[in-house]
Amino acid sequence: MLKRFCWIIVVFCVLFFACSTHSHYVRWVDDGDTIVLDNGQKVRYLGINAPEIAQDDKPGEPFGKEALKYNLHLVKGKEVRLETDVEKYDRYGRLLAYVFLKDGTFVNLEMVKAGYAYVLFLNPYLHYAHKLLAAQHEAMEARKNIWQVLLEDTCAYYLGNKKSHKFHRPDCKYGKKIFPSNLVIFKTKWDAFFQGFSPCRSCKP
Repeated sequence: MLKRFCWIIVVFCVLFFACSTHSHYVRWVDDGDTIVLDNGQKVRYLGINAPEIAQDDKPGEPFGKEALKYNLHLVKGKEVRLETDVEKYDRYGRLLAYVFLKDGTFVNLEMVKAGYAYVLFLNPYLHYAHKLLAAQHEAMEARKNIWQVLLEDTCAYYLGNKKSHKFHRPDCKYGKKIFPSNLVIFKTKWDAFFQGFSPCRSCKP
């Protein structure tokens, strides 16, 4: 009995610290997946990736402006609750979080449902992975926004990495380094995206 009680306490502590929550107001919106809080902290939406907007000498991606506009509509000036997962920050120092409005709206999920973002599983065991992927399936089937352009095949097949959850062109230097045990072959981009894999930022399949 005591042993069971100890296990319950351990599980509770893991969940508490792995999925801590905070509340803030959104001061600004950078793009479709990044916001700035009232305390100046930048927050990157965890588990998703929205198309880039034009910056400096870099051109924007299709639906980048639309994703930004939709994100502004969802969160600008509103109170949000942040929930973190196992990984707290990215390499740029941005807080990685699931973002919820006061009424319970799950912002990360809304961006995916509207077809303005795809799932980005840096860790395939994220808390809301199944929910985000289910929303992506619906957006893909409806060909909403980004899915009008992302599903066009550019190669005969693609190399998927089960560990990174990325897929690559056959000639990609990173794709060629995939260990055989982690390698999965996708015939179409649809298959890769449907299973929650995201495109390599280097070879851009």
